[in-house]
Amino acid sequence: MANAQIPVVVVGSFGDGPVQVSCPQCHQMVLSQVHHSSGLLTYLFCGGLFFCGFVLGCCLIPFCVDRLKDAQHTCPTCKAVLGVYKRL
Repeated sequence: MANAQIPVVVVGSFGDGPVQVSCPQCHQMVLSQVHHSSGLLTYLFCGGLFFCGFVLGCCLIPFCVDRLKDAQHTCPTCKAVLGVYKRL
């Protein structure tokens, strides 16, 4: 039997940092692990810096700043995706 995918829910209670939440897959109370990935806000900042004249690599700075990226929360026990915090 194939693994059933748990739908990812964008929830307002998730943010930048780890949160304590009950995992729907393993039913344990865990502190979520946060993995950052580039999202719409990251690309908008990059484009804005590029058009302001920061062409020589400075427009890539937003890809190094976690505060401008989306955050994906996962369970440290079973690695299930608990939720996603999108900047935009």
